[in-house]
Amino acid sequence: MISRNSTGFKTIKQTSKAYVYLLLILTCVIWGGAFPAIKYLLNFLTPLQLVKIRFTSVLPFFLFIILIKDKRPAGEMLRRCYGSLTLAAFFGVIGYNMALAMGEVRIPAGIASLIINLSPIFTLLLSVLFLKERSTYGKLIGMLISMVGLLILVRLSAGQNGKMGYYLYAIITLLAPISWAIYTVACKSLSGRFDAFTVTAMPIILGTIPLIPSFGKSDIIAICHMSFRAWLALLFLSCLCTCAGNTVWIWALRRLSSSKVASFIYLIPVSSLMTSYLFLGEPITTNIILGALLLLSGVYIVNKGTAEG
Repeated sequence: MISRNSTGFKTIKQTSKAYVYLLLILTCVIWGGAFPAIKYLLNFLTPLQLVKIRFTSVLPFFLFIILIKDKRPAGEMLRRCYGSLTLAAFFGVIGYNMALAMGEVRIPAGIASLIINLSPIFTLLLSVLFLKERSTYGKLIGMLISMVGLLILVRLSAGQNGKMGYYLYAIITLLAPISWAIYTVACKSLSGRFDAFTVTAMPIILGTIPLIPSFGKSDIIAICHMSFRAWLALLFLSCLCTCAGNTVWIWALRRLSSSKVASFIYLIPVSSLMTSYLFLGEPITTNIILGALLLLSGVYIVNKGTAEG
């Protein structure tokens, strides 16, 4: 019989690292599909409407689970970890998602996913500064190789869009990985004390509640004019990307270092480029595949050269 800790979750040593890696890979593949889904939904909704509808649609689920389970962890988090919780709520819900949605108004979905891959760099810096994690040469080399692949992908994927320069929108999109890095580090400080679901739910609840008063007639009209395909995209974002994906992400942070978990998002542009090609017709070439392979090689080196988190 496998013993469990006080939160009901297996301890780090009892959980297979391969199992954690597998769930992270699956999560990042799902998250890769979020970029074309967001791009498609922007045909029907403004960035603010998209963020409001996406998160208010999952708010009842998280509130219900928090209310029926042991409420003591949620109360303790509010009392003792309000600073970290507030950072996670603002940057994880509003900061990241608003920057991404606003950027994708002009930036193609595949390119947006590539910009997001700067997140591990910011996460590593924040983890070293505030969580006292060690940065090894292997990790730095892996990051460098991945960044080379990222630059190749950006150059080849951008095409004429890059030359015409969506610089303002690229800068706006760049705020998303910075926000995600802050969210990841804030959740890392929470995940050592609370179970994965509470750490996932509380920032979403706290970050979504301020959005509710801004709902108006225009939002209802926009919802009513959404196509069936748009509703499927919204369900995908809400159920798989937000509920399932965020829970797995926080669960993994209990078992690996924050910078190591963040390195898995290098898989997201591979998934995003493929789904963007299939559903949006965004081009994918042999050179893009070459850049993606460099990204994956960097992820391997990061994981191989990183001390156990």
